[in-house]
Amino acid sequence: MFGKGALIWVAGFAMIFSLYSQKLNRLAVTAGDNFNEHYMSTLVHEAAMTAMNFAVNDVWANDTDSADVSIYSPPCTSLVTIRPVGLDTILVRVRARAQYFDDEHYATDSTTMTLQDSMFAYFSYSTPVSRYFWYTNSDAGVYWITGDTVWGPIHCDHVLRTNGNPVFYGKVTARLGISPNPGRRGNRADFFGGWEVGVEAALPTDMSPLLTAANAGNGGAAVNTKCVYDQPLELEFLANGDMIRSIGGGAPDTVSIATIAPTGVIYSSEEVRVKGTINGQLSIYTPEDIFVDDDIEYAVNPVDDPTSDDILGLISGENDVILTDNAPNNSDVVLHASVITPQGSFYAENYNSRPIAGTLSLVGSIAQGERGPVGTFGWGSSINHGFSKRYYYDPRLQTMSAPYFPYVRVLRLVTWWE
Repeated sequence: MFGKGALIWVAGFAMIFSLYSQKLNRLAVTAGDNFNEHYMSTLVHEAAMTAMNFAVNDVWANDTDSADVSIYSPPCTSLVTIRPVGLDTILVRVRARAQYFDDEHYATDSTTMTLQDSMFAYFSYSTPVSRYFWYTNSDAGVYWITGDTVWGPIHCDHVLRTNGNPVFYGKVTARLGISPNPGRRGNRADFFGGWEVGVEAALPTDMSPLLTAANAGNGGAAVNTKCVYDQPLELEFLANGDMIRSIGGGAPDTVSIATIAPTGVIYSSEEVRVKGTINGQLSIYTPEDIFVDDDIEYAVNPVDDPTSDDILGLISGENDVILTDNAPNNSDVVLHASVITPQGSFYAENYNSRPIAGTLSLVGSIAQGERGPVGTFGWGSSINHGFSKRYYYDPRLQTMSAPYFPYVRVLRLVTWWE
């Protein structure tokens, strides 16, 4: 009996270990399959990323807007499609795939498994110039100096120059370089948002959409009554959404921004003078000079409250935007606006002879053909005349702009999905 019992025990343990061994083998195979699937999924994803980078580089470097390409990186194949969407948007689509062996799938269908991964990216050419905080075709020898503090992205389509220790919190780009070279010890500027050279883009000069919008808003109204003027115009904004208007030096009247600028654009063929607290959304366009005679502030400051919907565009198509040399402007100036002078400059009148005028505090953006000075500095970057600068980028400008604000044709990534 003892001998038979021993045999039963031995047979039982053998069966148990056999089953356990089979289970271990099955677990090992399953683990191998899981590892293989994960490994292959990673390869497919990386292949898609590689193909997307090739495609994006082709769009950026060669202005490609339509193409179909297959990229083979063993064991994966990626199909790339580039297509225009509308007038200024490009779609890049990538689909990567690979085959791998799965024992259960093969046992059922006698075929290998297919793994796929897709990615999409949209790029846009039309970007409001105000999306850049500071944008110049040329800095014209004007320097960023110690005491200059800038929030927001900056671009110079020539050489950007620094002296001392200016502070940049947004990315700084320049087509022909930054002087002194930020990569060497001679540059003491702080580039907290990074910097890049070789980036090329020119300011737009076509202002016809602004003129079209002003004419549409004017409707059948007589010139100099609504939003189209052929005489010098003075506007003082009021915090309630109105403004005091003077045309050609005549008697002032009070009008509502919403009433006289239903499309959000006012046009004058002559110079314009502005000041006050603006409540609303408005672009002022003239081919002539625009003079800032005193502080211009938003009724709700977006620095304090980012839900503010007040916004102002000052656009001089062929001349300059100028900080007037007068008593109000010689003791600090606050300017809330997006400014563009594609063929001119933004500068302080008599910048090299006016007294030390304190700080120019800007909330918004400035784009100019040639950078204009707002003051002069001496040894140690101390101010001799005019203003020191404290410039804030309005973060709302990443998603909004003043009505019909000019666009620059710069390719930018709008969205990326994978």
